[in-house]
Amino acid sequence: MEGRYNRLKYFLITLAISVVVQVISFAVGFAIGMSGIDPGIASLAGFIIGIGGAVVYAFQVVKRLHDLDRPGTHYWLSLIPIYNIYFGLLLLFKKGTEGENQYGPDPLAG
Repeated sequence: MEGRYNRLKYFLITLAISVVVQVISFAVGFAIGMSGIDPGIASLAGFIIGIGGAVVYAFQVVKRLHDLDRPGTHYWLSLIPIYNIYFGLLLLFKKGTEGENQYGPDPLAG
């Protein structure tokens, strides 16, 4: 959870995580459905896959927060209803700190 992500890298990694979690969930659900196992198992499997994806996503949010020169504990602000919309837009569109900050070098510096 060290380092920084710029806006583009954050967007692309978040998109990739979403696609991978959806594909895995679909494949597992399809396999469970075809095998005739109890559908409750598919729900449990989907829940576990979703939790795993959320943990990986949280790490990416922390790196993006570091680019904005904010501590990773601000991740918990994403759990506040209504504010989480603003928070998500902030992560996607606000330019990060120029130059080095306390979390590392500028990810855009070549």
